[in-house]
Amino acid sequence: MKKFILTVVILSMFATTAYPCFDTYLFLRKGSMVYPYRSLVLDVNNEYSFNNIGTPENDMFFLNGNIYYGAARNFSIQLSLGSGEKPRNDFRIDTYGLRGVYHLHSSEVQDYTLDVIAEQVGTFDGTENEMTFSLPNIFHSDQLTYVIHPTATYTFEDKDMTMGGHTGIFYDFNQTGIIGVGAEYASVQSSSSAGQRITQSEFAASLFLGAYIGKSVYLQNEIAKGLANSRDFGFALTTKVIL
Repeated sequence: MKKFILTVVILSMFATTAYPCFDTYLFLRKGSMVYPYRSLVLDVNNEYSFNNIGTPENDMFFLNGNIYYGAARNFSIQLSLGSGEKPRNDFRIDTYGLRGVYHLHSSEVQDYTLDVIAEQVGTFDGTENEMTFSLPNIFHSDQLTYVIHPTATYTFEDKDMTMGGHTGIFYDFNQTGIIGVGAEYASVQSSSSAGQRITQSEFAASLFLGAYIGKSVYLQNEIAKGLANSRDFGFALTTKVIL
């Protein structure tokens, strides 16, 4: 355990850019990326990035609200509204997203799951619009969870298809808390400004911490990461309310 934590910390120190789409709440449940049938979950995700410590006026901020619902035993949907990534003093609701997650396969002993995700995101003014398809592969072994998540994204403005993905390893503490490290390459699901990240072909790494606060609130924190090329670092905090 000590060696695992030390490895996670060392990897996170070398983080340059990140925002992998890892839902540690679902990882603790030892299932797939589909939210439980008839469950309703609300969350708020906010990110803050430091472009340059010496020029705080260039810091960037992002805020997004999500509603998740388990529409069937093998299918869940997600609706999103938010303020896209922009200078910290400029807040307005201008982005939206719609995602469907369908469960394709589970192993007999429930140590492997495969889903397919379709997601459309854009801005209300139509300046950004893209469609993503991905296949999250999740492996469970005792208290460890491994994730391999390839992605394919089509940006309507550029008429361009890009392949990417992210991966990670997570350790859970008695199904109440989790710690892990993730990495990505050109993964559109890991950015609030995916089109720019795709053209920059970014590598990234992040440290994740998650824990239940009581029975109906779950917190996830992502630290030691940047959000675009040349940025120093940033952090993201997600608060989930399970109804």
